[in-house]
Amino acid sequence: SSGINSRVRGQADILLATELPKRISALESLSKSAQFSWDSIEKVRKCSVADGDIALTNSYLQDCFAILKPLLREFIDNSLLLRTWITLLVPKTEDGDNLGVQLQYETVNACDDYSVDVKRLYYYINTYYLERAKLISKIEKYGSKAHECVQTSIEEYDEATFIKFSLSITQLYYYYLSMYDTIMKNIDKIKKPRNDSHELCLY
Repeated sequence: SSGINSRVRGQADILLATELPKRISALESLSKSAQFSWDSIEKVRKCSVADGDIALTNSYLQDCFAILKPLLREFIDNSLLLRTWITLLVPKTEDGDNLGVQLQYETVNACDDYSVDVKRLYYYINTYYLERAKLISKIEKYGSKAHECVQTSIEEYDEATFIKFSLSITQLYYYYLSMYDTIMKNIDKIKKPRNDSHELCLY
């Protein structure tokens, strides 16, 4: 048990000291990149169509997903690591709670909430493909009469999906920043919650 605790603490220390600042900086740059800029919406719409017909897949969105999926998985892993690290630092229940312990619980809850949101984004990628396939299948069902309507629907759907995931880059950035800022402001309290000599600063 002590070996596991030491390994988790070591991983969390590295994450807080080097990895999170790098990830926050990288996400800030990515949020401002041309790839996820709303100026690229027209490119997204053009990739909804291929040779005058509906494209089976939107190549621009596929490129975006290839960038996003590892970032989403990484956030879930990092959030779980921080949650586990803080949980291992929570004192025995019979010792009684204080403001430091309360801060530990609130930080753990924040990690959980952020992780749930990011998991939803990750699963949405699969939902996107399923819903897009349903739209395309309507052409077979209703024939050429539905072609223009379905094409417009797919262009709109692809655009809305791009906007959703463009915003998710900024969302990831703020989630990381919030977790990092809260933990670093209160690092002593999180590590040693029984010492009440310093005032807490949650936000």
